Amino acid sequence: MPEERLYVKIVMPKQGVEKKKHGGGGKIKPFGAVTSATRARLVAGLEPVETLLADIPLDRPVLPLKAILAAKALAKSHWRDVLFNPNSCPIIGVGKPGELFLRGSREGIHTLKRRILHGEREQMVKEISAVKELRPIAPEDRLNGITVAKLFSAAPEVRGRRAIKVKLFNYSDPDTQANEVGGFERQLQGKALSFIPHSQYKGQDIYTVTCKTEADVAFLANVLSVRSVGLIPMFRTVREARLNSRPAPNSIFTSEFDPASFPIVGVVDSGVTKDVPNLERWVYSRERFVSAAEENTYHGTFVAGLLVWGHVLNPEYPEIGRHPCRILDIHVLPNSDPTYGAVGSVTESELLQDLEQALLKHSNEVKVWNLSLGSDEVCSLDRFSDFAVQLDNLQERFGVTFVIAAGNYATAPLLSYPRDPRSADAGRITSPADSVLGIAVGAIAQLNHPTSGTQRGEPSPFSRHGPGPNHIIKPDLVHFGGNIGKDLSHSLGLTSLDNGPKIVEDVGTSFATPLVARQLASIHHRITPTPSATLARAILTHNAVDIRTQERVKDGDDHYLGFGTPLGIERALECDPWKMTLVFEEVMRPGYFLEWDSFPYPESLTDGDRFRGEIWMTLAYSPARNPSFGSEYCETHVDAHFGVYRDRKGKEEFSGLVPVEHPNKGILFESFQVQTLRKWAPVRTYHRLMENGVRGKRWRLCVELLCRHGVEENKASNQPFALLLSISDPKKKAPVYDEMVRSLRTRFQTQNLALRPSVRVQRQN
Repeated sequence: MPEERLYVKIVMPKQGVEKKKHGGGGKIKPFGAVTSATRARLVAGLEPVETLLADIPLDRPVLPLKAILAAKALAKSHWRDVLFNPNSCPIIGVGKPGELFLRGSREGIHTLKRRILHGEREQMVKEISAVKELRPIAPEDRLNGITVAKLFSAAPEVRGRRAIKVKLFNYSDPDTQANEVGGFERQLQGKALSFIPHSQYKGQDIYTVTCKTEADVAFLANVLSVRSVGLIPMFRTVREARLNSRPAPNSIFTSEFDPASFPIVGVVDSGVTKDVPNLERWVYSRERFVSAAEENTYHGTFVAGLLVWGHVLNPEYPEIGRHPCRILDIHVLPNSDPTYGAVGSVTESELLQDLEQALLKHSNEVKVWNLSLGSDEVCSLDRFSDFAVQLDNLQERFGVTFVIAAGNYATAPLLSYPRDPRSADAGRITSPADSVLGIAVGAIAQLNHPTSGTQRGEPSPFSRHGPGPNHIIKPDLVHFGGNIGKDLSHSLGLTSLDNGPKIVEDVGTSFATPLVARQLASIHHRITPTPSATLARAILTHNAVDIRTQERVKDGDDHYLGFGTPLGIERALECDPWKMTLVFEEVMRPGYFLEWDSFPYPESLTDGDRFRGEIWMTLAYSPARNPSFGSEYCETHVDAHFGVYRDRKGKEEFSGLVPVEHPNKGILFESFQVQTLRKWAPVRTYHRLMENGVRGKRWRLCVELLCRHGVEENKASNQPFALLLSISDPKKKAPVYDEMVRSLRTRFQTQNLALRPSVRVQRQN
């Protein structure tokens, strides 16, 4: 008889009790003494702002200024917007941690000065004490630390001029913004500077400006409405290795499967060859955005080969899994190898335009898009890249997920493990791996290296690492991407297709990425109805481990391994007799939390008031976002607590028992709880092994929502989330599944996570 399927259970929505959150109280305490000298110093910082305001045209009566905060004053809970608000100088954005951007006007500055000099209310004094400095935006701020000369020389040349990327401040008022945009363009015309506004950047005013001289760049850095002046990120394929070329196995040409039975992955790359027999059957459709003269399909074909036949071409690595996928060929990257032919590159604005066009046509059928590409823009710790911000917008708008390569470090010596100070600084991820809604993938070694490379399961020496901006975990996941000596010697690559009917070996995070993309596509395909992007991501992450130990990724290694490598996706969609997995998909309202009290717990793991077992949770959500707020780009945060009630001093108190993983305490650039607990990240995992048992009365699950930047006042900002909760017997003996099924019937309405029949793919040799 076939083995009985043990379904993952969905706890139906609206069974958690919604309760209103109570605001914090307590005495209002300033961060330091607010003396007359303190007030005078802050007002003096506004004098240069007033001078600038006096010189600007009356039809453009605003400019940005900067407030620098004390380190202890960064948390949202300290602010009630009594100092900076629409009647004075409202906050319009955030830069680095502790930097606020304000909208200044003649009337607003006058009001702000009066508040600073004469404000005596407790909250007003507290907010004044939080401000270290007030000043105008300087040209150095807009240049982000790079000199005018260096920026001009590094910028790409366009018809004898240098192309520069310029981003304007967003004043959070449509009329003011339109006025400032028009004024900026008139200033460019007055200087005879050619420019292109890019409508691809939703919610951001971004331009390409062509400059003839360094003086033109200096002019841009002095324009009041400009937020940043910098390089235009360029995208291109990595140089190819093509090791150990040999004939392809006959098994890939004689497949017995109908490709229509498998999911589709969009391959946003250098194109997929038409010269491999049988591969065309797996190509769902093609979209070309590159001229034939600049075509080199090697990289895209290698990626496609891994998506279709990765398990066949690399049979010695069962971790790859049997998840063949069809290909949507999105040809956007031109050839970058001068030995092959004419070379080209693509800018981020061009790539965004091509992506949007492809998504408009195919996003209903294709939910997973593989981006094995990267830029030369190293991600910052204190802001998210413009390209990542726009990828997030596209993913949310079209309901898709981009699986993105973390980036390759290609200069010898390659990166050490653990990273030494040089490697830690040089090897950070590149844009767009900082996409919040995207899944960034790093590479681990599939084989031990004989000399100076890494060992199996360790990060490959070329694989860039995190953390991402605001210290969110990046890369999110890892998979096999090859190994190589730190001196670039002795490559040990994955095997996939060449441009023709041959196979070769190659290394790179580009090739780890499709191994994760095919797993995510399989989750979308197997579950019916098709799951949300959030739930699919939660399932993928929930089943990730460190392949060296088959256990959770240890703190510190998350910089290189993320949450680990997803394994056994087929089994992840089912349960075992000793394990139950529950799925919660809910929507939270700002100002409220949800609780499921008297939560059922397996009888066989319960001894009186003592509970044992292993519990792990994965929480995923798509946070509200605002690109004007820099390091505070994510505006909503969801947290989960699973634990027990205990009697303490004559009353019941709740104690959470399953802590968040990878809290990264004590090493971040901000010292308050919001950052030390890595809040504002789109995925969080929790884990607790209770071998000896813990005491308690009854179990409770609680999920809460935290907002900032006034999001809680927006009634439309309800926050969906997906939570997976697994309870198991670590000894794999107790009948946890059957017991949970029985107890769930008396407590919650549930249904099975419905699965489509799978095509059984045998391992081929």
